[in-house]
Amino acid sequence: MKESRQRAILRILGRRKVHNQEELLKYLEKEGIKATQATISRDLTQLKIVKMHNPDDNSAFFSVPSDSLHVVPDITHLVSGIVSIDFSMPICVVKTSPGYANMIGAVIDTKCGDMIMGSVAGDDTLFIALKQGITVEDVKTHLAEKIPGAETKFL
Repeated sequence: MKESRQRAILRILGRRKVHNQEELLKYLEKEGIKATQATISRDLTQLKIVKMHNPDDNSAFFSVPSDSLHVVPDITHLVSGIVSIDFSMPICVVKTSPGYANMIGAVIDTKCGDMIMGSVAGDDTLFIALKQGITVEDVKTHLAEKIPGAETKFL
């Protein structure tokens, strides 16, 4: 329950600006997740969520520091956010559900660092630059080992 709630929080904050815990609770309820304000407060602390100030309209909103994107306890869940994985050497393109590209990119950067030069993530697309000499088969094998179910997403 905690892991799925925290993943939902990261997903919500990755998609929209949320200004307070009450607003976050409403978004969680829309996803079928019920929680108390105290629980959300603990989650925000554990996920290292910070409040950012927007000088344009003098408002504040929650922000996910990039190191918090590495907090993805249940990697098996991640594959459900992957739509497809395709290659145009030396680039791997991962299409994702909206809001998943950064989380999946963080996991791939961490788990496949020896095979890739780096990645760039948008909202629903991830570009991964492969190191010289790495083959499509190398990457497919590695991703299938590190993200269970990824092999079902290869084009």
